[in-house]
Amino acid sequence: MTTPTERILNLAAYLDRAGHRGVTLDDITRDVAGYDHTAGRDETGTLIAEGNEWETLRKQVQRDVKDLRDAWGIDAQFDEADAVYRLRPPFFTSEERRALIAAAATVDVEGVEDTPGHLAATVDDSMAQVVLRVHELVADLRDAIGTRTAVRFGHEGRQRILEPYALGMWRTRWYVAGWDPEMEAMRRYRLDRIEHDGPLERVGEPGAFEVADWFDPRLAFDFDPNMWGRDPRVRARVRVERDWLPEVLAEFGAELDGTDDGEPVVAFDVRHHESTRNRLLFFRDHVRLLGPPELVTEIRAHLTALAGGE
Repeated sequence: MTTPTERILNLAAYLDRAGHRGVTLDDITRDVAGYDHTAGRDETGTLIAEGNEWETLRKQVQRDVKDLRDAWGIDAQFDEADAVYRLRPPFFTSEERRALIAAAATVDVEGVEDTPGHLAATVDDSMAQVVLRVHELVADLRDAIGTRTAVRFGHEGRQRILEPYALGMWRTRWYVAGWDPEMEAMRRYRLDRIEHDGPLERVGEPGAFEVADWFDPRLAFDFDPNMWGRDPRVRARVRVERDWLPEVLAEFGAELDGTDDGEPVVAFDVRHHESTRNRLLFFRDHVRLLGPPELVTEIRAHLTALAGGE
């Protein structure tokens, strides 16, 4: 029996995997554990959009979406034009960026440690003041994006020129995405790895470039290889020590899928086998891959090769 909390977290993971394409009420109530999969459907398996069963499921999903936002800080939105649910994208609108930068520029609390590259919050001893910090290059790059001006900076010992398209975050780290005119390719850089001494150098005149029509900021900051990998798609099931469950759920966008020997089991789609193998090995003996057999075989072969076996 799936608990309400498990159902809601399963929904969050499902929305995350769907990305910008979003998911319908039919998708959610068919694929996410915890919803009534026996509700009325037509001969093609599509949820019948009428009647008491449909209305009950619709209201249940609406409540879960509200709980995700209020209790977990995960903001999912319903797009009426496309009739799909989507998570808010991992980047900020111009208005949000301006508000964040203004807050960071005007608020400073002694004794609060700032980690470059992180977006964080804390409060003072009286629990009365919220502190918001953004990376020092965010304001500089936001201005370059707004004025369509290229910038020059050091990265890994080399000078780079970038026409910045957008700022975004992934796992608390700030990134900038844009076009490298010298390499004639898209590039993404983590802000805390950019080498600079003061404001970034401007290159050329304002308005010298336009953001390409094909650029999608929602995809620009999606770093999970399982979202874009081209290996045969398989469904992984992993037993996880309970204390490590939140980290594994976050790492793979997994959903709960029962238990094994008293420990929770999570499941997630795999489209990039090598990266999944390496990420699972990072958790050492705190996780155990249960299936599918082909992925288990790949990991065993990799460990055997590392150990010098046949």
